Amino acid sequence: MTKFITLPPQLGHGDFSAANTKVLRMVNTLAVDNEAKQTIEALRTELQKTKEKLQAVEELKCQSGDAGKLLDSYISGKITQLKEQIATLEKREERYKTVFADRISVFRRACCELFGYKIVMDEHQRSNGIPVTRFTLQSVYAQSDDEKLEFEYESGNTNIIANDYTSQPDISRQVDIFIRKMNSIPAFTANLSVESFNRRTLS
Repeated sequence: MTKFITLPPQLGHGDFSAANTKVLRMVNTLAVDNEAKQTIEALRTELQKTKEKLQAVEELKCQSGDAGKLLDSYISGKITQLKEQIATLEKREERYKTVFADRISVFRRACCELFGYKIVMDEHQRSNGIPVTRFTLQSVYAQSDDEKLEFEYESGNTNIIANDYTSQPDISRQVDIFIRKMNSIPAFTANLSVESFNRRTLS
């Protein structure tokens, strides 16, 4: 469910009052990607098991020699059946990939239109093997490609990654206020959007 943030006009200028500001969070933003991964992974597991069965049957046929001629018809039918199952699973997997790729594309375009940020997701593992998802955000009002925000998502926690853009004094001050003190990434990104919008429209 998406919740909206109401910000007073002063926040566009960097002012902040804890008494007059309410911050709401957006939850469950990764549901589409997780659904796609789980479904495709289940299909891959089923496909691998079917391929292993096919290999075992073909090995049995090769080892049986003359003694296995009576089973040849049964084995041939079983091989055909398994090959058909593999073909069906492969087609289903490709169909799911296409459907989920389309849904994810729509989801990302909608996020850009609704929240004003282009989002790129990259998954990697740390040296200790822990999986980490990195999100790179760029405002549609950014004036250069260097104006990017980077976050790491791990086990339900999201942390901002320092880069040249967030190290600028004005941006760093907002990171301290909205993220470190108020623990609200949505308020931080919303305030940056307002400021970037103002700079573009007034320039």
